[in-house]
Amino acid sequence: MSDVAPQDGKRVKRVARCFGIEGRLLRWPSKRADQLLALWVVWSQLPDDVQMSEAEVSAMLRGWHDYQDFALLRRELVDLDMLRRTPNGRVYRKVVHEVPDDAQALLRTISG
Repeated sequence: MSDVAPQDGKRVKRVARCFGIEGRLLRWPSKRADQLLALWVVWSQLPDDVQMSEAEVSAMLRGWHDYQDFALLRRELVDLDMLRRTPNGRVYRKVVHEVPDDAQALLRTISG
């Protein structure tokens, strides 16, 4: 975590406690900044350059995470432009972004 500021390192450790084995989200962080950081992990698990239906996205989120409100995760990803959907809501696609340093540190932390 040398590329992450000390205060971000504390946040990374705090958010990492929201994840269990194999990077499964167990609980939704209470602080907004922590939620945003957790969403990078969720985003990183979505396939690149694949068109998906809402049902497919929901099934992936349900299968990967123990946090039960997969619809909240999907909406947050769309609202933050990490996932885009067509105007009719039928097709979803992951948006490519550069992953911030603190999110990279979190991904390293939870991957063991």
